[in-house]
Amino acid sequence: MNCDKMYINGKLTEGRGKPFDVVNPATGEVIKTLRAADESQAEEALQAAKAAEKTWGYTSINERIGWMNKLRDSILAEKGELLEIVAAEGKSYSEALGQITTFVGYMNFYAEEVKRVYGTGVPEYAARRGQSYHTVIRRPLGVVVGHLPWNSPLNLLGVKLAPSMASGCPCVLKPSTSTPLASIWVAEMAEHIGLPAGAFNLVCGPASVVGKYLNESKIPKMVTIVGSSEAGLEVMQQAATSIKRFSFELGGNAPCIIMPDVDMDVVIPWLASRKVAFCGQGCANVNRIFVHESLHDILVPKLTELVKKIKVGWGADCPDSMGPLINVRNRDNMLALVERTVAQGAKMTYGGKPDNLPAHLEKGAFILPTILDNCTDDMEIADTEIFGPVYTIFTFNDLDEAIKRANNTKYGLSSYLMTHDSRVIAKCVEDLEFGEVDVNMPGLGPNLPHVGIKESGVGCDRSLWSLDEFFSIRRISICP
Repeated sequence: MNCDKMYINGKLTEGRGKPFDVVNPATGEVIKTLRAADESQAEEALQAAKAAEKTWGYTSINERIGWMNKLRDSILAEKGELLEIVAAEGKSYSEALGQITTFVGYMNFYAEEVKRVYGTGVPEYAARRGQSYHTVIRRPLGVVVGHLPWNSPLNLLGVKLAPSMASGCPCVLKPSTSTPLASIWVAEMAEHIGLPAGAFNLVCGPASVVGKYLNESKIPKMVTIVGSSEAGLEVMQQAATSIKRFSFELGGNAPCIIMPDVDMDVVIPWLASRKVAFCGQGCANVNRIFVHESLHDILVPKLTELVKKIKVGWGADCPDSMGPLINVRNRDNMLALVERTVAQGAKMTYGGKPDNLPAHLEKGAFILPTILDNCTDDMEIADTEIFGPVYTIFTFNDLDEAIKRANNTKYGLSSYLMTHDSRVIAKCVEDLEFGEVDVNMPGLGPNLPHVGIKESGVGCDRSLWSLDEFFSIRRISICP
C-alpha cells in the first residue's frame, strides 16, 4: 500500500495541493511526504458524494452490510500492515492493535444496528379506524462531512465511516494531516474491493483550506467533528452557509471524585493505567483527581510508586510502553505547563522529560508520566484540557463542594466517580454536569453513546443514538 493518495469517487488520485510530511512522533523521522488535496478536489469529493445519494442512498440494507463486511474482511486480512502504519503514526503497538479491533467492532455493530431502524405508526385521535393512516419513516439524511482528529485516527474513522455506510449516507471524510496514513490505507482497501463510487470519499489537507471549503459548501446535510471546542465553534461558523445538522464530540476536563469508601488497591492501578492511554491524549481522560482528604496520603505515594513503573518507549519490542505525544511542540508545551503549575505551588512527585531513552528515540516527543500534588482550583492547569500524561491531584472534604468544583468548567464530556454508596451515586448522577458519569470503572463498547454537553459537544458518537443522526424522518399521512 502506498498511503499517499486521496480517494474520490471510488478512485485513488494524487493530491493537487501543497506537499506535507507525516512524521513518526516516536523517532522524529518522516514516514511519508504526500500532496494534500486542494479546493477543487474537495469540490470533486462533495459532488461525488452528492451523486451517490441517488445510488448508494437507494441500496438495500443487505447490500450495504455486504460492502461493510467486505471492507472489514479485507482490512483483517492485511491487518499486519495496518498495525505498522497506526503504530508509526504515534501509537504503541498494543494501542495500534486496539485501534484495529475497535474499528472492526464499529463496522460489526452498525452493520447489525441498521437492521433495527424502524418506522412508526401514529394514530389520529379523532379518526375512526380505517379513516386515515399516519406513519413516520426514516431516510438517509444525505451527504455527511466528517473531520477526524489525530489522537485516535483509525478508531474515529470507524466512528464516522461505519454509521455513514450503514445508513446509506455518502460521506466525505478529512483526516488530520498529522495522522492521515491509516485512513488513506482504509481508502485504498475500499478501492481494492470496488466500493461503489462516491459512497466514501477521503481528502486530506489543511483545515484552513480543505476543511473550510467542505464546511462552507451547501452540499453537506451534516457536518461532524471530533476535536477541540474551539475547532467545533469554528466549524459551526464556517458551515452557516446553509441549514445543516451538527454532531460534535469536543473537548473535556473530566473530574474523578474518589470517596472514602472505595478500595484504593483497585482504584489506584486504574488511575495509573487510564491516564497514560494514548499518552494521555484523550478528551475523555481523567483530567482532575478529586480525592477525599482522608485518602490523600494513601493515594499519592501508591500512585507515585505505580507510575514510576510505567515504561516509556516505542517499538515492536516494547508493545505496552507508553508512547510519545503527537509532536515535540506539544511535548514542550506540556513540560512548560507542568513547570508553571509547580511555580504556582503544586508539588511534582514524579515526572518531566525522560533522560535515558535509546538513541533512536532521542528525537521523539516523549514525556514521563507526571504527578502534580497539591493542585488548587485557581491554577491554570485546573481549567485546561491537559492532553498529556499528567495527573493533577486535588483534595476535598465535602461531597457538595467536590461536585461544585467538578462542575466549574466550560466542558461537559466525561466524569468519573469512585464510591459504593448508592446515595452518593444518585446525587452525582443528578448533579454532575457531564454527558457521561462513569461509576467504578465500567467497561465500554460501540453500543454505549459517547455524549458531550455544554461546550463539549452536540449529539453523540457510537450507539443507536448516533446512528439516528444519519437519518431524517418523514411523516406520511393517507386518507384512503
